[in-house]
Amino acid sequence: MKKINKLSLVFACLVFVGVTNAFAGTDAAAFLKKSVGVKAIGMGGAYTSLADDTSAIYWNPAGLAQIQDYYSVYAMGGTGASDEYPGLKDVVPTHQFFALSIPLQKFTDVLGKTVVGIGYISSKMDNIQHTDSQGNRLGTISDTDNAYYLTAGLPLWQSTTSLYVGASLKYITKNMSEVGVSDGGLDIDVGVIYSVDAAKFGLINFGAIFQKGVSMGDDSAPMTTKVGVSDKVTFIDKLQLTGAVDLVQRQDEPLGGNLGLEFGVIEVLVSDAFSINGIYLRGGVEGYALENRYNITSDYNETVSYNFGLGFDFGILNAYFLQLDVAICSGNIFDQTTKFALNFFF
Repeated sequence: MKKINKLSLVFACLVFVGVTNAFAGTDAAAFLKKSVGVKAIGMGGAYTSLADDTSAIYWNPAGLAQIQDYYSVYAMGGTGASDEYPGLKDVVPTHQFFALSIPLQKFTDVLGKTVVGIGYISSKMDNIQHTDSQGNRLGTISDTDNAYYLTAGLPLWQSTTSLYVGASLKYITKNMSEVGVSDGGLDIDVGVIYSVDAAKFGLINFGAIFQKGVSMGDDSAPMTTKVGVSDKVTFIDKLQLTGAVDLVQRQDEPLGGNLGLEFGVIEVLVSDAFSINGIYLRGGVEGYALENRYNITSDYNETVSYNFGLGFDFGILNAYFLQLDVAICSGNIFDQTTKFALNFFF
């Protein structure tokens, strides 16, 4: 128990450092502000304390420790086009995410219930007009950003209360080969989730993540701290309601908030061959500025995203599980898209 308490203290200190250092820098990896994980997106990005699927690699590495019994593969895709303003109508943004999680107890007991994951985010914008200083068109260029994740999460204990911790090492690259721009750098995320089974009050989770921020050339991504709370309640037998709130503090930006709700009907169809374990309707508000700081609050709130989502959980032969999710986003002109995801557990 003394060892567990020491580990808990280390992670608490890291989160505290994130909170107290959340101010100063130019964003070198802005594409990572575009969320991945369609369930999370449908809930407005209020996912720091939930993070109970493979997209935890992105949202909170501690959440990966909640997937201990199965391998999982996650794939998300979404494309869009901007046609609101002249000169942008041919720009084609894409944003994709792939991840794999592996519970190490499948191979050895030495590392306990540690779960490791690898992930990949690709964000690309094609057909950007390239002009010289006189405004003459020189053709088109592509802006490609990638992030590679190596993640580990483990439970320090599990009972009516549970504590999960985790960390992600990220390698982030930027490439605009047509104009000779290419760079890369390392970043790290550290996260924690504390879960309380409060009986009639449901499953209450508290979560926090600290993201150091990558440095590439003369630019730096902002240090970011997110804290969140969620509550999942099952009532009237098969009805489930989940509510979640996140606070997001990035350097040189106003304190932001995300809000999400999920209403589900569980155990819709149960059989040995095929089951419908749940049907979910989601909604959320992402990126709302909660304070007037740096005189940019009104600009931020003009691009608040109102998201909606639908999800289906299936069971196959009582041994495999499949999650299908869709989310509709109303974010800025480069992110007004419908996103789809598949998460397979085996």
